[in-house]
Amino acid sequence: MDSQKHPDDSFQLYHHTLKSIPGAIKWYGNDSVSFAVALDQTIQRLKASRLKKSFSLTVHLPDESISTAQLEEWKNNYCIEKTLEHRAEYCLMKRQGYQFLLKGILFLWACLSIVYLLDTMTTLGEYKKMLGKETFYFLGWVILWKPVEMIVFEPWLEKHHIKLLKKLEQTPITVLYANRI
Repeated sequence: MDSQKHPDDSFQLYHHTLKSIPGAIKWYGNDSVSFAVALDQTIQRLKASRLKKSFSLTVHLPDESISTAQLEEWKNNYCIEKTLEHRAEYCLMKRQGYQFLLKGILFLWACLSIVYLLDTMTTLGEYKKMLGKETFYFLGWVILWKPVEMIVFEPWLEKHHIKLLKKLEQTPITVLYANRI
């Protein structure tokens, strides 16, 4: 597709002491922690864009008290820290999913055993048997949904976050100083 039809996403961060820039992310403070908060907001906006697109990151500062190299270092440290967090969350989710799956299979086995027992009982009427069997079939299979969701679907979100962070890490920062304009 033509690059003119899909322009690069541009993210603007500006220091709170500067004049408001519409649509930009306001950055409070002059340290890595406050910059990380602004990067969190950038990631939230980046989630809506397609991963195939490239984007630019421009930081507007009032003076030269913070260098481009320092901002790059803060950004890279942020990306490394957040990537480690999302990888740990991914591993935890998979481990818990398999633990829940084992418990769910045991519960399903118990439910199917109860269905078998209900089927062999002659003292219950046909309607009560059918109602009991359907209830335990339903319970047994529905209980497996959460482990399947944790193993198959939820890790996609964590993988997506990791891809966004890699993309952010590869994006150079452009710094515009107000005193040079």
